[in-house]
Amino acid sequence: MTPAAEIERRIGRLREELGRAGLDAAVIVQHADLAYFTGTNQQAHLIVPAAGEPRLLVRRVLDRARRESPLERIAPLRSLSRLAAELEAAGAGPGARVGFELDVLPARAYLGYAKRLPGIELADCTAAVRGVRVLKSAWDLEQMAVACEQVRLACEAVPGLIGVGVREAEVQLEVERELRRAGHQGQLRFRGFNQEMHYGQVLGGPSGAVPGYSDSPLCGPGPNPAIGKGAGGHVLARGDTVIADLVGGHEGWLSDQTRTFAVGEAPADMAAAYEVAVAILRAAEERLAPGVAPSALYTLSEGMAADAGLGEHYMGAGAERVRFLGHGVGMEIDELPILAPGFDEPLVEGNVVAIEPKFVFPGRGAVGIENMYAVTASGFERMTTASEELIGA
Repeated sequence: MTPAAEIERRIGRLREELGRAGLDAAVIVQHADLAYFTGTNQQAHLIVPAAGEPRLLVRRVLDRARRESPLERIAPLRSLSRLAAELEAAGAGPGARVGFELDVLPARAYLGYAKRLPGIELADCTAAVRGVRVLKSAWDLEQMAVACEQVRLACEAVPGLIGVGVREAEVQLEVERELRRAGHQGQLRFRGFNQEMHYGQVLGGPSGAVPGYSDSPLCGPGPNPAIGKGAGGHVLARGDTVIADLVGGHEGWLSDQTRTFAVGEAPADMAAAYEVAVAILRAAEERLAPGVAPSALYTLSEGMAADAGLGEHYMGAGAERVRFLGHGVGMEIDELPILAPGFDEPLVEGNVVAIEPKFVFPGRGAVGIENMYAVTASGFERMTTASEELIGA
C-alpha cells in the first residue's frame, strides 16, 4: 500500500505543476497515473484542482478504491454526465482550463469529454504529470530496489539454463519462472502508443539481431508475427551470444537490467564490442550527476562507438539503429528523462535512469549491458547489481 504521505506529496507537486502550466485542474484517467496519484488502480477519474482537495470518482470498484487509496474524497461516478458538476464543485467550472493526459487519451474519449464539458477548455496536462513522476522519493526507490533484486536473481540463473541444443524460448520460460519466484508482479506498463511490455526478453544468437516495431535496439522475432517481439524458435549453438534484457516489477514500480552471456566462448569481435559497451557505461557513470544534459551523455556514447569502429552496430544495425542511450524508469518503463538528442533539460536529484549501450550484428546476435541508476545530489547510486562479466556456459 502506498503511504498517505507519498500520495499527499505527489498531489502537492502536481498542483504546483498545474499552476505553472496555467491549468485550473487536471483530470487523470490513465491507469499508471491513477495508481501513482491515488494508490489504487480502479476505473476512475481523479480531479486535482490547482487549489483545493482532490476527489477520486470511481466507476469500478468503489469499495476497493476506498480500501486501497488514502485520499479522503472518494465517491462513485455512475455516469460521465456528472463530471461537469464535479469539476465545478472542485472550482473548475465554465471558463476553466482543465488538463487531460493527451499523450495517452484515445481520441474518442477526448471528443466525449469535449461534448460533456461545454464552456471548459480542454488542455494537455501531460507535461505536468510527467514532471511530477520524473522525481522519485526515498519510498519509490525502496520499491524499485526490490524490483532490481528480482532481475539480479533471474540473470544469475541464466548460465545454468543455456547450452547447445536448448531452445531460447525455454530459457525465456525459466527466466520468467525465476522472476515470479522472486516476487515479480507479472504485469508491466509501457506508456508509448503501440509499445507493449512483458518481463523482458532472452534472445539467443541471430534472434538478438532481429529488428522489429519496438523503439529499442533489441526486439527479437517473437513467438509469431502477430506478437513480433521476444524469444522465438532459435536453438542455441556453440558461440551464440545470449542477451537477457529483463524488467522487474514490485508494487507497481519497475527495474530494467541487461546482461550478456555466451554458449561456450563468444566470437572475438562480439566480445570486443561488449567491452566497448562496458567502457561506454563507465564513461557515462563518470558524468552522471545533476546538471548534466541527457543529450550530452548520448553524444558521448555515440562518439565512443564510432571511435571503436562500431558506429553502424550501435543501438541497432544500419538503418534500424535507434538514437538514445537510455531512459527514465518508474511505474512505466519509458519515463523521463530520455538520454537522446534534443533532451537538454539537465538531470536533477531524484531522476532514475537506465543506461543501455548495445551493439547488434546482423544475422549473428547482439551484446550489451544495462544498469539502472538513481541520480543523487553528488552523483548517482547504481541500483542493478548483477555481475557484469560476459559469462560463458
